[in-house]
Amino acid sequence: MEKVTVKSSLFKKEKLVAILFIALPLIGFLLFTVFSIIATGVLSFTNYDGIRDIKFVGFKNYSDLFTHQIFKKAFWTSVLNTLFLLIGMPIGMVFGVILATFLNSKKIKGKKFFRVLFYFPAISGAVAINIIWRYIFNNEYGVVRFLFGKDVYWLSNPILIKVAIIIKGVWNGLGGTMLLYLAGMQGIAPSLYEAADIDGASDVQKFFHVTLPLLTPVTFYLLVTGLINGLQSYADSQVFAQGDPGAQTIVYFIWERGIHQARYGLASSASILLSIVVMIITVINFKFSNRWVYEN
Repeated sequence: MEKVTVKSSLFKKEKLVAILFIALPLIGFLLFTVFSIIATGVLSFTNYDGIRDIKFVGFKNYSDLFTHQIFKKAFWTSVLNTLFLLIGMPIGMVFGVILATFLNSKKIKGKKFFRVLFYFPAISGAVAINIIWRYIFNNEYGVVRFLFGKDVYWLSNPILIKVAIIIKGVWNGLGGTMLLYLAGMQGIAPSLYEAADIDGASDVQKFFHVTLPLLTPVTFYLLVTGLINGLQSYADSQVFAQGDPGAQTIVYFIWERGIHQARYGLASSASILLSIVVMIITVINFKFSNRWVYEN
């Protein structure tokens, strides 16, 4: 009986310690995530600007995003810019899997050095990287102009500034993409390649019929996270483009209207719409993943 009592007492203490460990993250989640979402949803139906009394305006903020003469243009420009910048995601995935293939080859020497070298940008500060790349694309004294000697207005042309951001983004994310694909390749059983060799498959055939299909879980992960991060892009617009209209994204629109212009209701409505779109896209990706993602 005494042993049972001691075990029961220890179990209660362990349970209490466990609750204390999860309490702080749980409180933080409820306070800074759940409460923030609810507050944003409520504010999206008001005219709150931080000064005047809050007044319920219904769906006016949502309507203004699509019908207001000024807000409509800025909002749709930010949407189109965000979608354009998503082009960099598949480009980065293609270069990432190609780079991982070379660094996974036994013929390449110094693989560890190159893996660290290519991964280094992934752990560098986003602000510092944006500033450096802004100097690279500077029309007056940038590296691009120094190499080619031509005036290419990367930072003022509405199309070229997005192209510059895509180039920078592919370079910045290449190391992380490469590392994930490399881990996936090293997890593929050698016996599958041996069986392909027996069947007389070439290196190209093995890549497309063995490697790529078995890397679909990694591709799916990169696709989901890439879309989510891409739709929430902000640093490129703020630091690299310095608010240029040609590179303003949805999140920049939310910041500009909410923080800078104190139109919190309008910014909240745009935030809610963005959240809904992100959730829908994520659900669709998971819904159709069983059609192309390989499962062990």
